[in-house]
This record gives sequence, C-alpha cells and structure tokens, in this order.
Amino acid sequence: MGPDALDFWIGGWDCTWAGGGGTNSITRELDGAVVVERFEAGAPQPFTGMSVSVHDADAGWRQTWVDSNGSYWHFVGTQHDGTITFATPGPVDADKAFKRMVFSDISADAFHWRWESSPDAVAWTERWAIDYRRRAER
Repeated sequence: MGPDALDFWIGGWDCTWAGGGGTNSITRELDGAVVVERFEAGAPQPFTGMSVSVHDADAGWRQTWVDSNGSYWHFVGTQHDGTITFATPGPVDADKAFKRMVFSDISADAFHWRWESSPDAVAWTERWAIDYRRRAER
C-alpha cells in the first residue's frame, strides 16, 4: 500500500450508522508525513477519538488509535482489490480478539467503513458499520 493510499480519506466527513451519526476530519500534518483523524460521535453514545497514520517505505502503513473510552490500539495497513484494511497484528483487550477496520466502496465523495473482531483473524464479525459522505465545502 503506497504512500498516497489514504489520500481519498483527507477532508471532512459526515458519518451515519444505525442509531447514530457523527463527523470525521482527516488532515495531513507534519510536512505531509502524518495523516491525522479526529472523530466525533453524537448521541445516543457520544465519544471522541483520534488516530495518527504514518507510511514507512519498508513497513507500509501503521496507525495508532486512541479515544475517550480509554481505547488504545496499534494497526497495520494493507490494501487488496480496492479495499483498505487496518488490523491489529495480534489479539488485544480483555477479550483477546483481533480487531480491524475495513474501508470499502471507496469513491471521491463516499465510502463504507466496518469495525470487525475475530478470535483467530480468520472468521470476522462486524461490530459497527459507518457510511461516510464528504462534507460540502463551506
């Protein structure tokens, strides 16, 4: 996955999911070397989170996520057939599960995002699905 693989994500997004919605703002910072995400979920379960993603010529994309629930995860990025996945390299948290984010159906102004978990990194269960729509310039 090349250094420009996350360019589609840069910008402001309106996010919707079953029972809720929020916003996400993604920027390139530190001389363009870091992609920074700032996510805000609204009612009924408000929370905020952020990630930093960095591309390394040898290691590829790596991401760190933290949020107001006290979550901290490290992910490794891969790309296959137009889908981008960030997955934990091993099981995490008290449930000792693998976690991953899947970006799919990517277009200039929309994409679909899934949060999934697995006990073995083979059979995945969807935990959350979000539809992203690019926010109009204001």
